[in-house]
Amino acid sequence: MTFSQLLDPAGLVIAAGLVTGLIEVIKSAFPGLADRMSGAFMAFIITGIVYVLAGISVGVSTLDAGLGVFMAWLACALASMGIKGGSGHVVEVIAGNK
Repeated sequence: MTFSQLLDPAGLVIAAGLVTGLIEVIKSAFPGLADRMSGAFMAFIITGIVYVLAGISVGVSTLDAGLGVFMAWLACALASMGIKGGSGHVVEVIAGNK
């Protein structure tokens, strides 16, 4: 996968899944961090970093191209938060907490 592929619909879905998994790894490795920072905020930051790198990689030279990178970042960040929220809800339902 390349940074330019992250700007395609399939790439941003893959990136959202990877970011969600990375957040879970970070929370497991650093439990104190999970208490101080929400997963949504982590998704916001991590996807932001990834899409800034993608913008640099593809050489964003116009405002329209920058808008494309911004829209891909926003979709990826929202998808990442949605994956986490949906999977957390399923776990709560299965555990009988909802």
